[in-house]
Amino acid sequence: QAAITAGRVPGPPFPSPESCAAMAEPPQDDKPAIQYPLMALAQQRAELLGESCRDKEKLRAEVLATVKENSMLPYYEKYLCPAPLGPVDEALKAQLKAKNDEELAKLEERITDAKENLGDTEIRDALVGKAEFFNRIGDKEAAYEAYEVAYEKTVGVGGKLDNILTVIRVAFFFDDQENVKKQIDRAKVELSKGGDWERRNKLKVYEGLYLVTSRSWKEAATLFLNVMPTFTATELVEFKDFVFYTVILSVVALDRPTIREKLVSSPEVLSVIKETPHLQDFLESYFHCRYNKFMKEFGPVSDLVRCDRYLFRHSRYFMRTMRLNAYRQFLASYRSVKVEAMATEFGVTGSFIDAEISSFISSGKLACKIDKVGGIIESNEADSRSQVYVKIIKQGDLLLNRMQKLAGALDM
Repeated sequence: QAAITAGRVPGPPFPSPESCAAMAEPPQDDKPAIQYPLMALAQQRAELLGESCRDKEKLRAEVLATVKENSMLPYYEKYLCPAPLGPVDEALKAQLKAKNDEELAKLEERITDAKENLGDTEIRDALVGKAEFFNRIGDKEAAYEAYEVAYEKTVGVGGKLDNILTVIRVAFFFDDQENVKKQIDRAKVELSKGGDWERRNKLKVYEGLYLVTSRSWKEAATLFLNVMPTFTATELVEFKDFVFYTVILSVVALDRPTIREKLVSSPEVLSVIKETPHLQDFLESYFHCRYNKFMKEFGPVSDLVRCDRYLFRHSRYFMRTMRLNAYRQFLASYRSVKVEAMATEFGVTGSFIDAEISSFISSGKLACKIDKVGGIIESNEADSRSQVYVKIIKQGDLLLNRMQKLAGALDM
């Protein structure tokens, strides 16, 4: 044994348990980089400006902490004061200005050095760094201009698309819908030259969110459902919020077979839908025709819509259209039904149902009539096959009339 020991080739000592544990820990640099602008901050600002914000003081403190952490002086002055944070704090303003001036001077020095001593890649990186600085502090116009300068120095479709997608996020952050549309069209032109599937999918999410704000909900829902299995645009919207938007848009704008296949049975949806209160019960009660439960969940979900910065402008449209969809779905199963029976099914009063159905009939949204004496709703709602049949008959009559006219003209 001594001979074996003596003949052993010397090597490094075995690592200690402490060094093994240190090697097992992931390096701090592996943490995902923060993506600017901070979309959560824009949502917090929208909640503070809304009427239904519950804990405003806590939310104000969180917003102010984010402003201090990221030195967001331009955003603080233009978008947070006087509402919703109150008058400008002059001491804080001076502190943030000094910090921003110092950082901007360093960035300008880096750009100058890159132009004098380095190549195009280093110049582009320095210009992107300046654009990201303006992005982080919430200076919209300066960020637009800086990203445009960086774009001119960018080579390759991928880099240019990343630049454009960032500008779209800045536009979303400041509710600049005109520039959102302009940059989406610009990104589509770049994608026609090439581009990987991930950037294509991200652009679908960006375009879908723009369609949400312009109330093209059917097109937006189609895009969202298409990209759901491969969603990666977490820099714009969290996945749980993306699922929330998809559910809201789909139940308003899409048909039952699509909802069943793409939402109710979707593993991606089921994995996170419980993270949004009331959303799963709302979706399932509507789809499975449990209207009493649906009406109970409808109120809390409507509150979520009212608090969302992209959906709040459309909250009245959502509530009215969603009720119409539920009534239409219920009446499709009946030729006639008593007002009180329908009211019981929905868990409301007969007078409420009477007023609701009358409103939708008068606006031409429901094809039915109410017998006030008998308290009965008579449905004339035609299914899609009947509508197609009637359309074909009308087109056939029109064609025959034209053929007869043509035959008469030829005889003459």
